[in-house]
Order: sequence, then structure tokens, then C-alpha cells
Amino acid sequence: MLGFATIGIALFYLAYRYNILFVTDNNIDTKGLIYPRALQHLLTGIYLSEVCMIGLFGVGESYGPLALMVVFLIFTVLFHISMNSALDPLLCNLPKTLEAEEESLMAQAEEGTHDIDATNTNEKANGVVVASAPHPKPGVFAKFFKPQIYCDYATLRRLVPQNFADVDSLYTPEIERDAYYPPSAASPTPLLWIPKDAAGVSAEEVAHTGKIIPITDDGASLDEKNKTVWDPEGTRPPIWADKTYY
Repeated sequence: MLGFATIGIALFYLAYRYNILFVTDNNIDTKGLIYPRALQHLLTGIYLSEVCMIGLFGVGESYGPLALMVVFLIFTVLFHISMNSALDPLLCNLPKTLEAEEESLMAQAEEGTHDIDATNTNEKANGVVVASAPHPKPGVFAKFFKPQIYCDYATLRRLVPQNFADVDSLYTPEIERDAYYPPSAASPTPLLWIPKDAAGVSAEEVAHTGKIIPITDDGASLDEKNKTVWDPEGTRPPIWADKTYY
């Protein structure tokens, strides 16, 4: 059972990973705050379980386990306070140490030199100098037990693509100007797209509604069963908009 479950979970992982990276399109940017929120929810469950255990031990007059649960509850509160004090400054701000390190690496990359480790040489990919890691490639166990050494900023930075596309050549000046505005401030009035009918109701609706908001009945029509039909292969709908990749 465990073998079949492992294979099933692995297949589910591949499917969800593919969907998240290449299929699912989400307009909500969590800014990486889902994981700390999950930690807070986990501690909420621990608090509830500890309070319930204290109540059960109190009803059963088991004073030894009751005292231990009170100690664990106090320890959980202290851990929660310590975790919040460590994570809160990092949730919405870039640490100044990383900013200074990034500026230093960018300057060294522009000069084509890197002096973190004289035994390592810089790699050049697509005309961009990428600083080499300051240590040999670690094994699985070393990377897991010593992330502060083998998952440092210089190492993780190498995973980020350095050959970014030229935005000026891909998008119009209007898109570049309004790229980071909220949709309520930058989006134009949406186009209302209705199907064309033989009785001319759609044409009348376009004539009257077009005085207030944009509307069109081009590219779609109603068939004999009053179902909307259009050519998805040869016709681009009038509400089509090129997706902007930031």
C-alpha cells in the first residue's frame, strides 16, 4: 500500500506542479506570505490541543501530566513570540544585508571579476557573467543539515535567470508605464461582446449601448438552436488582449 501511495502522490505532485507553472493563471500576488500564514495556523492548532489536554488531565486529576502540559503551553507561547520577532522584519522588507550583497555581486559581474573564492572561476552564460558559488557542490545531507552554508544568497542567486528579456522591445510605452498600476486605475472600460442574431436585436443593442460603454457583436453569432458559435481557430475575439509578463 505504501509503495502504491508513494507512486500516486509522486504523480499528483508532477501534475500539480505542471499546472501551477504552465496552466493556472492567478491574478493574486501573495508576495510569499502563504507559508508564514500556514505557520500561524499550525500554532493555533497546537494551542487548542494543549488547552484540551490540560482540561482532560485536570478532569482526570492527573497532576503530573497536567503540570507538563502547562510547561509546554508556556514554551509554545515563548516559541511563538520568538518566531514572530524573527520573521516579522523579513516578511515585507528586503534585508539590507542582502541588498548590499546584491549590489556587490552586480558590480563584480559588470566588471567580470569575482573574488569570493580564488579557486573557482566565473561562468559566462548568454553573455552574462554569473558569479561562481563560494563552495563545492554539496551532497543531499550536507545541504539539508547546513542550509546556512550551502543555501546562502550567492548560491541561490545562481538559480535566477540572468538573461532577462528587453522589456522596451516587447511592450509598448503605455504598457510599460501602467504595468504596476492597480487594474482600477489603469484598465480601460471592458468591451462587451454579444453574439449577432438574424432578427437584428444585437445591432440595435450595439447602437444604444455603444453610447455608454464599448460593445460589439463581431465574430460571434447565434445558430438555429440559439447557441453562441464562433470560429476559435481562424478568428481572434474582439476582447483579446496580449498577456503581459512582468
